[in-house]
Amino acid sequence: MTLIFENVGKRFGALTAIDGVSMRFEPGLIYSIIGPNGAGKSTLINMAAGSYSLSSGRIALDGRTISGLPKHAIARAGLARTYQNIRLFDEMTTLENLEVALFAEEFRHIIGELFWPRRSRTLKAARRARCLDVLRRFDLDAFADVPARSLAYGHQKQLEIARALVARPRALLLDEPAAGLNHAETEILRARLEALKRADLVMIVVEHDMNLVMSLSDRIHVMHQGCLLFAGTPSEVQGNRAVQEAYLGTPGEHDVIQAAAEARTRRVRIRAHADIARHRSRPASR
Repeated sequence: MTLIFENVGKRFGALTAIDGVSMRFEPGLIYSIIGPNGAGKSTLINMAAGSYSLSSGRIALDGRTISGLPKHAIARAGLARTYQNIRLFDEMTTLENLEVALFAEEFRHIIGELFWPRRSRTLKAARRARCLDVLRRFDLDAFADVPARSLAYGHQKQLEIARALVARPRALLLDEPAAGLNHAETEILRARLEALKRADLVMIVVEHDMNLVMSLSDRIHVMHQGCLLFAGTPSEVQGNRAVQEAYLGTPGEHDVIQAAAEARTRRVRIRAHADIARHRSRPASR
């Protein structure tokens, strides 16, 4: 079930977005890819999923080269992904958003559903049960018959993950799943992603929320200017000087920023107290 990026490169005209990157992702672990904006994180996912072609190298899933295949063939091979920006079918119900993801798998049953009503009812019931089971894992089953556009933003983000999972992928790539979520929603997301971890699934998360990344990941790959800067455990990444300078910042810098923020907070509080005092000292208008 291994997902491999082998000397992968991507150019957009004269711009080199990815420059000879090699990575290996094993099942049973949760990986994160981090880095500054423009480092090439989402480009890697887009290449793996077939949205971008490769300029060089290859991507393979379980020993089979998937780079160069059309997107639907890559999905059938077992790779599923989500997007930075939500891409649900807004007018479909929550349940239908999952059912449509099963079309390729269920296509062979279409004739049976058309001509044998009893078989059609059986297949539809089985499909509904399978989708509802996935929705329950995200506490979305109560919204099964609600249009996706009516869901709260946090629920829509989780529905995207549920839709990617319903086809039972072997590799799951999540592009900024916590974007736009508040702290409570992010904590729920973290617990649910941890619950998805299993021995036959490769999980890769591209994310900017460092608290989520550090608490969720088994291993982290750090991208910088289209290259792989470093790979290791969360503690190794946090302690790596090159990563600190390129992305995370050094402990000394963190102290300076925190001190500046605290000083600013004190100044704002002092000004607020002064404004209140001046307001109270003013004579009442007649």
